[in-house]
Amino acid sequence: MLRVRVFSLPGGELPADAARASIELSALGDFEPSNDSAEVLPADRAGAALRFPAETQAVQARLPADGVTYAGYGERRGDSAVDLLLWPERETAILASSGYPGRGGGQALGFGAASATLLMAGGNDALETDVIVGTLRLSATTGVVERGGVGSGGLAQPRAFATVTPFGEGFLVAGGQKPLQGVPEAELDLHATAEIVGAPGRLLPLQSARTHHAALALADGRTLLVGGRAKVGNVSIAQYQLEIVDPVELRASVGDAIAPRIDPIVLSLSDGRIFVGGGTLLDGSLSAPVGEWLNAEARRDSTRLDAQVPPRFERAFVATLGGGVLAVGGCEDRPPASQADAAACDVCQSGCPPLDGWDAWWIDADGGASSVSLRGISAPRPVLLPGSDGRPWLVAADGSSPEPSRLFRFNPWGARFDPVDVPSDLRLPRAGFPALALAPDSFAWVDDTEGRGELLGLRLGARSRFTRDVALVLSSDPEDPSRPAHLAPTCAVDERTTYDGALTLADPSLSVLVTDTDYADLTIRLTVVGTALPRVQLGGTTLGGDDCPWPEGSDSSEPLTVVRRGGLAQLRHGGAGSSPCPVGNGRLTVALVAGPRPSVVGRLEIVRKAKAF
Repeated sequence: MLRVRVFSLPGGELPADAARASIELSALGDFEPSNDSAEVLPADRAGAALRFPAETQAVQARLPADGVTYAGYGERRGDSAVDLLLWPERETAILASSGYPGRGGGQALGFGAASATLLMAGGNDALETDVIVGTLRLSATTGVVERGGVGSGGLAQPRAFATVTPFGEGFLVAGGQKPLQGVPEAELDLHATAEIVGAPGRLLPLQSARTHHAALALADGRTLLVGGRAKVGNVSIAQYQLEIVDPVELRASVGDAIAPRIDPIVLSLSDGRIFVGGGTLLDGSLSAPVGEWLNAEARRDSTRLDAQVPPRFERAFVATLGGGVLAVGGCEDRPPASQADAAACDVCQSGCPPLDGWDAWWIDADGGASSVSLRGISAPRPVLLPGSDGRPWLVAADGSSPEPSRLFRFNPWGARFDPVDVPSDLRLPRAGFPALALAPDSFAWVDDTEGRGELLGLRLGARSRFTRDVALVLSSDPEDPSRPAHLAPTCAVDERTTYDGALTLADPSLSVLVTDTDYADLTIRLTVVGTALPRVQLGGTTLGGDDCPWPEGSDSSEPLTVVRRGGLAQLRHGGAGSSPCPVGNGRLTVALVAGPRPSVVGRLEIVRKAKAF
């Protein structure tokens, strides 16, 4: 029988009032819900054996206690127990505040999904030795914090503005600079080494000394290093050469050349590719192009960005559905146009507010760009973070103040950002300090506004890959009835794609995805208004088109049905069934797309189970 071990932020222990309250536990997995897939019991008994189905792959929890609601989600990790960390809902949690991380910024953050561990390393406070060689581990399943310092699990070398990525069984802390009090940053020594945290004393030589770079863990386990300020001999450059560090061979090799970028952003996209954007050159001017793509092996991709997207200082980027990217805000590379304009430019770290107003762009997988409204939003140094339902979060100002103190959320159906109603005292990530997504809607970041360095956290949702949705399309989003719940387009919609309680699909190039979830064997049922039939996408395979058409049945009252078992799927229509069509293996996403004629879908139901063909 399954056991669920419940922990709470901060520190892992449930508060006394929460331990006396009742916790609601729901089992998730590839099975239909039943009386055995939900339990309500005292929180201090949550570790008891539960009658959850043997196929349980994850557990979701809610715990209302003394005016605070705690929420959590945990996945099974190969044994009979699920470790589940409860976060206070819509409240900023202090994850670590005494000792390391210290002040001054420069910390590197990374998250290993396999180990559910956050690692923070180094810092820029040259007066505190335990900061510049410090490390901090946070378990995202128990909330327990472990610190390292001089001679006790810290870094072998002082590092600021390094990068952290999961690497084999541990983490790779790569590059960075050696902080020194009173020395200009351009004159600091740079590291041409990386450390494997988790393998004491293990230093790896890099091909280039670099700092203020970006890093990404590739799907095959290697680490990609991108951009940064580098040194060739005694000469500083904006780095253009990619570098790849292999955890098996324990060596670094030179990759392709891209545009030189200091402080770039690198994103892993949902289609497997990599996006590199932003950054500056050595003289402080903006890098061009604004962004470029790499394939899954970190080789240059042929995709080109729409020329209408201008470069900006401090522009924020975040990945969206279907291999897309959002690019938001930032300041223009221009001098003040007048004395009054110079005062307005004070909101920027570099440059000035764009003369045409703050801009944002929704970039699709092919590099095309559509304008996104920032009406009522001031975004000189915005912070973008991944969100569920295809709706990233934006921290910016509301136009009445230059300080980025408001939370907004992207609306993909309206191509705009909407304000979010949260407590006025909610602390949010700030520009210039590292922030990291542990999962969509769950973040950790560094701050020092309280006079000390702190690691803060915030969870705004717990939607997951195993979530069960009932009556999609029929269900409107509770925050905005003009869009369907848990469905989102993969690029900007045109006026022909609409929602009014039913979903009209008209553009065959636009997919509407069931957000955040993926599926093993399943049954999909579609209720269609009229005779025009939509197409269904399972992963990268389109069903209902020329290669795998709907069969011609006689009973039009029957819903369209797709049954997927393993690598095959059968389509059913009007009482007739097709021959099984090949689809991909593994867990697949579900999306809808228009056929040759506009089609209207009134209901979409997905059952995490499939009968025989």
